[in-house]
Amino acid sequence: MMRKLPWLLLAVSVVLNVSMLAGVFYSEREASRVADPAVRPVAVSEALSLTPAQSEAFMALQASLQERRQMFREYMEPVRRAMTQALVEDSFDRESYRKVISKRREVREEYFLQIGEELHDFLRTLTPEQRAVFKDLAKERRFLWRFMGGRAQIRNASAGK
Repeated sequence: MMRKLPWLLLAVSVVLNVSMLAGVFYSEREASRVADPAVRPVAVSEALSLTPAQSEAFMALQASLQERRQMFREYMEPVRRAMTQALVEDSFDRESYRKVISKRREVREEYFLQIGEELHDFLRTLTPEQRAVFKDLAKERRFLWRFMGGRAQIRNASAGK
């Protein structure tokens, strides 16, 4: 057994090193895949070949979405605290927790309806060719989620602070 121990330790060491390198590679690849939030609107604007008026409307849309995200986060904070508080109570009140979850669902649904409507209004101003480009961009798995301010964009924005 003592003869095999150095080989076993070597094998474990190699596996750990390879895992570490794979993790670094993956995180670098993922970081480059999710563009900086400040750059993303510019890249989308360039890909769509927006006119100056469309570009201005697009930047206004981005500002509006950012404002809505901030308001949504501020509004949801007490809901998140209520959910956490309900979980740490001595006894679990299922009905009370259901009400908090229902409120969260309603607010979230309204948030996505509002930003969806706003995005749709902007997309109606695009030419058919520009809409086709947008549609191609939207085929990317998480494009709309990030475009409308999903977790990846929020995470990247807070990491830059």
